[in-house]
Amino acid sequence: MERHIDFSNLREHFAETDYFSDEEFEKFTSYLTIKYLKKKEYFTKQGELCRYLGFVNSGCLRAFHTDSRGDEFTMYFAFLNWWIGDKTSFYSGTPARFSIQVLEDCEVFQADKKRWEEALDNIPIFEKWYRVKTRKSYEATQQKIIDTQTESAEEKYVNLLTNSPEIVQRIPQHYIASYLGIKPQSLSRIRKNIFKPK
Repeated sequence: MERHIDFSNLREHFAETDYFSDEEFEKFTSYLTIKYLKKKEYFTKQGELCRYLGFVNSGCLRAFHTDSRGDEFTMYFAFLNWWIGDKTSFYSGTPARFSIQVLEDCEVFQADKKRWEEALDNIPIFEKWYRVKTRKSYEATQQKIIDTQTESAEEKYVNLLTNSPEIVQRIPQHYIASYLGIKPQSLSRIRKNIFKPK
């Protein structure tokens, strides 16, 4: 028996910024396929072509770049309502610059390049939404670069606690350290200082 696909999270996600009619939303979802991924599997791998962009409907993933020495640098964590994929690889056909690996079993709605571009061409409200989403994503990336260069390690962790508590609650400490650009031992010291009894 075919499993029912629940698009209610995606519908609410779009409703935060733009109104999609039932017809427009149904048309958009017709371009999507569903992908179920288990913990430790990959949505895309560094060095390979990123063939899909995806919407996280459940679970959690980690995007990270691995340098020539084998060290990993975590770029972001993707939870419910996040969009994932290496857009440069997706659009240009060049190898992906980072991997996206599953930390918790997840369900992703995805589209390949042909279907994604057809949706942009055929659904004006989606094209409008995508322009706004791309701009906001760029702004957030620029802010993260500024924060990375100007904040102390402790400030970064306090901001994470305040603005992204889900990361602190659900992500292993060594991945959080990688995301903040510090050593796990440094994160342990910071946590002890913050949470020590007054």
